[in-house]
Amino acid sequence: MFLAYLDGQSFRCSALMDDAAFDCVMDGLRWRMPYNLRAFHCTDPAWAENNPVLRLTPALPESVERILGNAPACLMKLKDKRRQQTLPVRCKCGSFVIADTEDGYGRLYRVDGTASNLITKLEAEPITLKEASAYIDQHHRHNAGPSFHKFSVCLRAAGEPEPVGVAVASIPKARHQMDGETLEINRCCTDPRYADVCSNLYARAIRIGREMGYRRFLTYTLPDESGSSLRAVGFQPDGLVKGSDSGWDSPSRPRGMERYPAGDKLRWVLYAP
Repeated sequence: MFLAYLDGQSFRCSALMDDAAFDCVMDGLRWRMPYNLRAFHCTDPAWAENNPVLRLTPALPESVERILGNAPACLMKLKDKRRQQTLPVRCKCGSFVIADTEDGYGRLYRVDGTASNLITKLEAEPITLKEASAYIDQHHRHNAGPSFHKFSVCLRAAGEPEPVGVAVASIPKARHQMDGETLEINRCCTDPRYADVCSNLYARAIRIGREMGYRRFLTYTLPDESGSSLRAVGFQPDGLVKGSDSGWDSPSRPRGMERYPAGDKLRWVLYAP
């Protein structure tokens, strides 16, 4: 049986195997056990199945066989933020990857976007408002999908079943910002497992907006958000917009409080003459 040790916790990542199945997996690993992966040996399968510790050990959603059997669909690297290393990805299945290490053993990771993320080529595609709103409804941590747009764009990574990020642009929500030359990027929702998706989406939305004739670009963040992706493409803070106790809900534009947080927002602006 294979056990994984991730985020300070042990997980079962295979069923009990006979010697032939175990040898097959180890052949795939070139008999070099990756860091964070262990093998548990026993002579009595019945004892292992009834072992209270093993029975209480949670299972990974992917087996070691599936992880090892899936090479990335294109060239991919993993950025290990704790070790400050960038490593080639050998195998990938969902959020689990085995990245090569200098000693040849490799290391098993669960990519979470915090301690590690993935670097790979991303392709931009148009996306309908309906598709963009559904993605935002499912993945955005505090906002629902918008009801209208000028355009929406998404980024895709090879091998992923859905986009790794979506941006939606529209005319400004605030009427006093509607000067005919200002475009608001009012949603940017990304998969945190992939690096630099936010800044990539903002840059593409600005490029598209400039082709449409827009010269001023707005977006908003919560005050506790760093805005690093916005600064990376040239946005600058443009003042705090005061919220009300009812949040951003109004009779003319009803909004559910659970997906539109109350409080202030920081406005950002970029000029692209």
